[in-house]
Amino acid sequence: MVNDMENKNPVKKTDRIIAIDVLRGFALLGILGANIMFFDVKESYLQEDWSIIIDDLTVGVSSIPFMIFTGVFVMNKMMAVFSMLFGAGIILMTERIEERGDSSRRVHYTRNLLLLGIGIFHYNVLWFGDVLMIYAVSAFFLYPFRRLNAKKLIYAGSIGWLLIAIFITDDNIQYLFRAPAMMLLGMGLYRLGIINARRESDWYKKTMLRSFTVGLPLCIAATVLMIGEHGETGFFINNFGVPFMALGYVCLVMLICTSSKLPRVQARLATAGQMALTNYLMQTVLGIIIVETMNEIKGERITAFWMMIAMFIIWAIELSWSSPWMQKFRFGPVEWLWRTATYRKIQPFRN
Repeated sequence: MVNDMENKNPVKKTDRIIAIDVLRGFALLGILGANIMFFDVKESYLQEDWSIIIDDLTVGVSSIPFMIFTGVFVMNKMMAVFSMLFGAGIILMTERIEERGDSSRRVHYTRNLLLLGIGIFHYNVLWFGDVLMIYAVSAFFLYPFRRLNAKKLIYAGSIGWLLIAIFITDDNIQYLFRAPAMMLLGMGLYRLGIINARRESDWYKKTMLRSFTVGLPLCIAATVLMIGEHGETGFFINNFGVPFMALGYVCLVMLICTSSKLPRVQARLATAGQMALTNYLMQTVLGIIIVETMNEIKGERITAFWMMIAMFIIWAIELSWSSPWMQKFRFGPVEWLWRTATYRKIQPFRN
């Protein structure tokens, strides 16, 4: 009998859903806005009062706009979008394998066991803020949920998020459980054809406006409280705005894709999204180098304004290199290694 793994092949480039790649690239850049502030922070330092870290960043008027922007538009929202995409990816990959009459179980668990290994390396060698381990472990448990209908997936993710927001006050525990809740929502959105650009442009526009109408006031109020003297209350309120903002971002990107707007921007984001794992790890390396270098030059911890400059530099690097790389190669370097290990045979690399 032929080994099951030999019958399964990775997704071909021609089979990709470009809108999902664009959304992944968008979320990839956005998540850097949250991570950039912690590349020079030691893990033990996070056990202290978070307000100390924020106060260090908000010295001077020039730093305030970036902190407000991050609080309202980025914090937890981009990770939510990333989590939705990972959840959608579970169904996308398993369905394509099962459509060929094969079992997706071994590929799924092998793939995520390897991702867990990459996350452990990222956490121990590069930076404590790794999210890959959470995604991998969540995927182990969410695999059986892939056959649920959209309604049940949406309910499960929404109720999960609500329970986390209300009853879990520890930031670290919240961080662990937010991802699987959003992954379930992403699985439901895929089933509904929302996250994979199957709805009409008008539907995306209306849903985007409704989502932002609810999410923006909550996140603005939360950010004002966080910058002020009521950080815990601000974090609490922000959690209720996150799902609406994340859905708004999904609809915004899908609206641009279905309307064929900004084709050059789409192309750049899509190539960055196609090699999101490589770029995510690259963000850590570049972020640590650039921020620490700026700290050394300045002689003290840089403020949020200079963090913003570092973020723009990394954005420029990743958007510049992803497109020419994907013109020559089928996958990003880490993606290629990941796929080769998953399928236990050398995958084609060059186009």
